[in-house]
Amino acid sequence: MRGLRSRDNSRPSSTGGLRSKECGPCQRWWTGSSQSDESAKCATCCLVKNRKLNPIDIILGGFIKILRETPTSAIVRFKVGSVEPAHYHTFGHDLVVMEGKKSVWNLSKKERYDLGVGDFLFTPPGDVHRVKYYEDTEFFIKWDGKWDMFFDEDLETAKVVV
Repeated sequence: MRGLRSRDNSRPSSTGGLRSKECGPCQRWWTGSSQSDESAKCATCCLVKNRKLNPIDIILGGFIKILRETPTSAIVRFKVGSVEPAHYHTFGHDLVVMEGKKSVWNLSKKERYDLGVGDFLFTPPGDVHRVKYYEDTEFFIKWDGKWDMFFDEDLETAKVVV
């Protein structure tokens, strides 16, 4: 199952119109191209490039930059091959993939979501979910309250299952 798409199957402007067709990374987003261009001229790309992301101590391969504490908003990056073991949060969260590809298994609903650039996903509070990253992936995430994380399995178990 894919994330949010418009009626004509084009990618919606998930960033509220902040992406620029003149920006190299955003031009790749608009056209679906994977060419590498390091120029960043739009607000979204500049926000990410100008902020240092800190390692997520509880998940290997993950980095986060908290933009707002409560409700928590953040830019998150995971390295290719990273896995988030089954976990849940006190509050639901919205996310928009800005770069890369990942799959999210909502174990509470028994559904899988394959997400790429521009895709949106909402995970309700308390829903147990597991994530695998197929490329270096970056996304914007906003929780409905303060960020927390409660694990239902260890990393080795998750790696075997995905």
